[in-house]
Amino acid sequence: MLKKEEKNLRFVATTMAGLEEVLLAEITRLGGRNAQRLTRAVSFEGDLGFLYKSSLALRTAIRILIPLKEFRAHGDDDLYKKLKKLPFETLFGLDNTFAVEAVAHSKVFTHNKFIARRVKDAIADRFRELYGKRPNVDPKDPDFQLNLHIREEICTLSVDASGESLHKRGYRTFSHQAPINEVLAAGLIKLSGWEGKDNFYDPMCGSGTLSIEAALMAANIPPGYFRRGGLENRRNPYAFMNWPHFEPELFEKIYESLIAKVKEPGCKIFASDISRESVKSAEQNIKAAKVEDWVKTSVCDFFQLNKEPGPAHVIFNPPYGERISESDVGSLFKKMGDRFKSHWANSRIWLIAPNNENLKKIGLRPSRKITVFNGPLECRFLRFEMYEGSKKSLFEKSAGEA
Repeated sequence: MLKKEEKNLRFVATTMAGLEEVLLAEITRLGGRNAQRLTRAVSFEGDLGFLYKSSLALRTAIRILIPLKEFRAHGDDDLYKKLKKLPFETLFGLDNTFAVEAVAHSKVFTHNKFIARRVKDAIADRFRELYGKRPNVDPKDPDFQLNLHIREEICTLSVDASGESLHKRGYRTFSHQAPINEVLAAGLIKLSGWEGKDNFYDPMCGSGTLSIEAALMAANIPPGYFRRGGLENRRNPYAFMNWPHFEPELFEKIYESLIAKVKEPGCKIFASDISRESVKSAEQNIKAAKVEDWVKTSVCDFFQLNKEPGPAHVIFNPPYGERISESDVGSLFKKMGDRFKSHWANSRIWLIAPNNENLKKIGLRPSRKITVFNGPLECRFLRFEMYEGSKKSLFEKSAGEA
């Protein structure tokens, strides 16, 4: 089902809704072949070496799956019979462990846990018939994590090459209340068009994720750099390292080639927050990410914060939802809009927030709106361009952008 010598494997990298185009661009730039956008995912082709490279380098991927088989099933019994016919013994052996995750969007298949159990039963029964015994299930750290996705009656069985979600970089040691997901943070920075030239501001930094991801991009540090050393309660940072045909020398060669491209950032990065506790958490995470030389932190209310001379690139993840009442959000947004106009000329400002009436209280017309999701919450990612002098003199290089 999965052979070491295969040079043209098909992969599916999953991501968050709204980040598909960003991930597609990342994969294409990295060298993935025949990349195609899907819903919350991108499919592409490559060999096992490219699997290692993409696992280490992709900033907006959540998991990388290798599809093994696609088929149609008309019910639970039909699903079991078709799965039992698949040669799982060519994928792993009796000494390996496995686990199954199932996700169904179907009128026929309605219970994910029951579906996962049917997959386990089919695998166990096939091995018993062949060898008289079966491999063990390990839900926490299996050698092979299988993923069954069902849409109506179309079933796609894949093996998960990532193991732990790729958003878990390995640098976060302290979390602010409701921290932003690392993949979403990286995706927002890429959507904003920042290229590491203008100074970057994260004025409501929380635990520092946006600032850290910006520093990693500016320094060309692969997100897998921290994860490589291992994750808590895991034997290996990536599931593919548990596979019999894992090539450690090739992995090390690819890792070293990525690390060789690390550079000194060509800009300044500022992380600030009104909460001293948040800034303390951010500083500890920044240090764990080894970017403390490039990220300047401060305890500062945004309404007293002044930018340095020159163009500024700003991304706000302001409090909303359970962290602050709706009326307070509206008042905050009005004050932010006033501050943008009075103190942040010569700046490109982006803000992520739920799509509701409070956005209008900013009092500025956004030059771009992008729909993204922060967890289950639908949000808008808005761009406000605060000019000083002519538009051409400030952003002439990106005037054709969206």
